[in-house]
Amino acid sequence: MRRLDFNQLATFVTIVEVGSITKAALLLHRTQAAISIQLKKLEEGTGKKLLNRHYNNFTMTNEGEILLAYARKILLLSEEACQAMNADEVSGVVRFGIPDCYARAYIQESLRQFTQRFPKIRIHIKNDSSHKLFDRFQNGELDLILVTRDPAEEKGTLLRREKICWVASKEYQLNTRKVIPLALYEEGCVYRNKVIDSLDKDAKDSFIAFECQGVTGFDIAISNGLAVSAVSESLVKDEWRILKPSEGLPDLGLVEIEMHARFDVSKAVNCFADVLSSKISRSHD
Repeated sequence: MRRLDFNQLATFVTIVEVGSITKAALLLHRTQAAISIQLKKLEEGTGKKLLNRHYNNFTMTNEGEILLAYARKILLLSEEACQAMNADEVSGVVRFGIPDCYARAYIQESLRQFTQRFPKIRIHIKNDSSHKLFDRFQNGELDLILVTRDPAEEKGTLLRREKICWVASKEYQLNTRKVIPLALYEEGCVYRNKVIDSLDKDAKDSFIAFECQGVTGFDIAISNGLAVSAVSESLVKDEWRILKPSEGLPDLGLVEIEMHARFDVSKAVNCFADVLSSKISRSHD
């Protein structure tokens, strides 16, 4: 029976997360040749090509995407086993940033389980928009953030990719021949930019009826039929409906949710990052 090599899996995950063999070699304190050999052995062991390598970058094959998901789970289980035997010894503070909408959808259960498992770790949470959280992370004010990937910013670890859906209340009747009222988060929001750019390209008239800083105002505007907006698929509430393509609004594509973490700060940050990554990636599967 074939078995996957733990070290090869760890090397593979590192290559994908940092974006290149060169960076992986620096992070793992090994030569580029050694990293390439590890990757080659893993491909030989699985009998599948995992990465399509180009001059300065790579793309994932379908088999690589499949293995990456399993590799992360295997490595996480190993880390969890070690942590479970030493959970009461881990302490510290994690300064964590997350937008309101993601906090509601992804981390409530994770936080409860984490604080029970690691009672000596304190989580300080900052709710704000993704672009503001990224600035705070860059300035050293936060140890870990979960944000919407912005093409203009440095990439983090991709945890989730979802379709962006147009949403409205169940009673709302959309008429694209009239000016469309929108509920959007403040400037800098990736969703906001996608909505406005897509409507402009499609020559649809719209205006911002509600400019929201948090989920409360956003929810009120949508649930009461006062405006339409767009969210990732997992954030659609039961009292809303997803507008169909036949109703005339442009396709908004996908949104990517990523994590940035200062893994060198403390073991507490590493523990929380592992749990968060596992929860969000698993709920995507």
